[in-house]
Amino acid sequence: MSAYQALKQPAEGAIQSIGFMLSDEFSLIALAAVLEPLRRANQFSGSNLYRWRTLTVDGRPVRASNGMLVTPDGAATSEDELDALIICGAENLRRSCDPEQIRLLQRLAGRGTHLGSLGSGSWLLANAGLLDGYECCTSWEYRVDMQEAFPGIVLSSRHFVLDRDRFTAGNGSDGADMMLQLILCSHGPVLAQAISDTLVLERIRSEQVPQRLTLRQTLGSAQPKLQEAIGLMEANLEEPIELGQLASFVGLSRRQLERIFCQHLHCSPSRYYLKLRLLQARQLLKQTRLSILEIATGCGFVSPQHFSKCYREHFGAAPSRERQNSSQRAALAMH
Repeated sequence: MSAYQALKQPAEGAIQSIGFMLSDEFSLIALAAVLEPLRRANQFSGSNLYRWRTLTVDGRPVRASNGMLVTPDGAATSEDELDALIICGAENLRRSCDPEQIRLLQRLAGRGTHLGSLGSGSWLLANAGLLDGYECCTSWEYRVDMQEAFPGIVLSSRHFVLDRDRFTAGNGSDGADMMLQLILCSHGPVLAQAISDTLVLERIRSEQVPQRLTLRQTLGSAQPKLQEAIGLMEANLEEPIELGQLASFVGLSRRQLERIFCQHLHCSPSRYYLKLRLLQARQLLKQTRLSILEIATGCGFVSPQHFSKCYREHFGAAPSRERQNSSQRAALAMH
């Protein structure tokens, strides 16, 4: 029996059965990021701690943001025994929500089902009146709209928020941290840390950690425009923002943006943006089974060839070699 099979019993009220509700243009990488901690929890514990299903409202296939047609496991309207339902936010979520989705969420909330969201999925929960009085996260592009449309909610700048029976993550990559925290709460730190180690995460990030903590530690309260620009970059790795538009978003000219990056980070905005996307790609190569094509697309590269060229120049090895080396290290660790 492995060390992880001697775990304590799940905490009372632990979430075990989770549905992931997909909508058109949902992020496939965000979904992979939240599923992997659950898969590894089952693997390391030697038991089925978690069950999950991908769902759409009517059970019909939907297209992910990268164009892939995804067939769900079933229809959300027919699921009666879920402990939690997490809404996977879409790239271009409509402000006017499907009334059937609203009724479904309200019915689940009435039954005591925990509800969560990734990215813009919090807009749907707020539209259903299910975040009133709760603290929550959302994608950066929805922050202003949500503050205006839903004054009863408290928007947080943290990576994710667990507030009673609601849990929300700012974007897909934050979802992995959120799932780790849920695993830690239900099954303890031994299992959570083991999963964190294999996912190449430096530590289990608690919900109290604000977004862009490292940057704030480095810059203190100085350069809020620089912090804001980097926050937008971090939230838009899959579809990079053109630098002129990025500068406009933070109230600077493109020249001013380039100047503050060179002054404080000693590189151009485009170079820093590329580094963020490559670091995200490296993590995905190591912690998921997504193809190199899917990772390239999900990190904003125009083609696998362009991705491989940039990756090799930055890390000194091709993405295929990185994955091979990572698999060999994992195999050795199992012996």
